[in-house]
Amino acid sequence: MTMSEAGATTDGIAISSFPAELHPTLSEAFDADGDGFIDSSELLAAAQLHKQTKSANSLLRKGLLATGVATAALIAVMGGLTYGIVDANKDTVTEGRALMTKGTHEPVSVGTNEIGLSLGNLPFVPSEVLSKINDVSFMAEDNGIEYFRKVDSIDVTSEDGFVLETTKGDKITWNVVDGTELTISLVDGTSWNKHIACSACTAINVFASAAVLEGIAKFEEAVDLAGGRKLYYGHNCYGYGGYGGYGYGYGGYP
Repeated sequence: MTMSEAGATTDGIAISSFPAELHPTLSEAFDADGDGFIDSSELLAAAQLHKQTKSANSLLRKGLLATGVATAALIAVMGGLTYGIVDANKDTVTEGRALMTKGTHEPVSVGTNEIGLSLGNLPFVPSEVLSKINDVSFMAEDNGIEYFRKVDSIDVTSEDGFVLETTKGDKITWNVVDGTELTISLVDGTSWNKHIACSACTAINVFASAAVLEGIAKFEEAVDLAGGRKLYYGHNCYGYGGYGGYGYGYGGYP
């Protein structure tokens, strides 16, 4: 077939030489200047566009493949995490308000916050603190023994006094009129008075909030310990000095 038979001229390939149904497609794809001919520059431009399209399609396929791999990895991680949580839950059981390890009946280890208070603070701190007190300690009359007990109940008269009973049946009582002395009565009938700072309780997951600190200040004021005045009672408790506020501290003579 000669160039004239193919519709080719010096101006290029005549679009009219192709079947009529192809004219719109060929004109749109190749005839950039709209002269009805497809010249060499238009063919070159079409070839370059085709090459760029192939390159873009290749990048798109690679991107889709990478996205698919990342999605599969994320699903695998999430599935593994979910399985781990479910599997861990199989090993725990709730007993009362505690989360225990199934089969061992040991508590699951969790982070906690604790504050220590002398017992005289109990009538002055917020009620939510009282509900979180589980342990109490106090000294024997001759300081030879330190008792550690679990708390069974605490009955409080706000800003006045309290009655605390341990799970063994021991009882500790204090009233604001008693000043710094509290009364300890063991279940065997033995009883004695002790400086209030020779006792302590532990509150679990309680923070020294403004309300707690305000309660401590009220206690100190009630027993005349405010304003930095500290009573020396080294002969009463371990040979240490201190006062009945938040935790324990060393004190001196007024």
